[in-house]
Amino acid sequence: MKIQQTSCYQSIDLLNAAERHTVLKSMKDVQKHLLMTDAIDVEISEEGFKALREKVKEFEPELDYIDFDKVKPVETNEVEFEHYMTMMQMSGLILEEKGNYNVVDVMNSIMETYETLYNQIVEEHKYGDRQVSYDVSGDRSLTLEEDLAGLDKAFEMRMQNLKGYIACQQTNKAFAHPDYDYWFMRKTGILSLQSAQSKRKAIKKDDYNYMDEDYIDTAVAMMNLARENFLVLLDSKDYQKGDGRYIISDIINKNDDFMAKTHKLFS
Repeated sequence: MKIQQTSCYQSIDLLNAAERHTVLKSMKDVQKHLLMTDAIDVEISEEGFKALREKVKEFEPELDYIDFDKVKPVETNEVEFEHYMTMMQMSGLILEEKGNYNVVDVMNSIMETYETLYNQIVEEHKYGDRQVSYDVSGDRSLTLEEDLAGLDKAFEMRMQNLKGYIACQQTNKAFAHPDYDYWFMRKTGILSLQSAQSKRKAIKKDDYNYMDEDYIDTAVAMMNLARENFLVLLDSKDYQKGDGRYIISDIINKNDDFMAKTHKLFS
């Protein structure tokens, strides 16, 4: 490769030209500052070119370039929300077919839909990642781990639904009971202590607590235990399709206190 060798000369500051540089008055003065030599042959190795390119990159301006192949998918709750809505729809169909249902039926339906959806997700990942298209994160692929993690989050959302369902039933039942009128008016100050006591004597006492928060916690705890037992059974040779519902039913039926309170609350 042939290159021309040119000597460097003093740069000119255009803002202070009169003070910062020497004016060249003749061609001889110019030639003193700009010396040209004959072309010479220079060989640069591949390593040299690589080093030169790296050096040039250091002086290149940073550009707002995005390598979309390396950009991670937008983290949204779309996976869990997809599974949550599916579980809601499936549970709705089960309970609609059941007709007159209570909290035990709701818990059974949640466990049944969780198991069904779990097996469905595993089947869809039989040959690789699942391809999805969401409004926010767009077209993307989901690994089995991502899909099942979304299902577990959907299950937790269903636990919030379960809490709300029980709380509504407790509230309705409490206000429908004549004895609750005493407690509510006394707590809010509507009745004086003397009036409340008189009213209390006229009402047959019922020691059942319709607003029992422990009852709600017990229901959620049993659901979480059922899910854990299901996942353990799933990895064994003894698993059979439909075992999820049997697991939660067995846990509920063995809890006599929960069953007694359920009968009281939903009768």
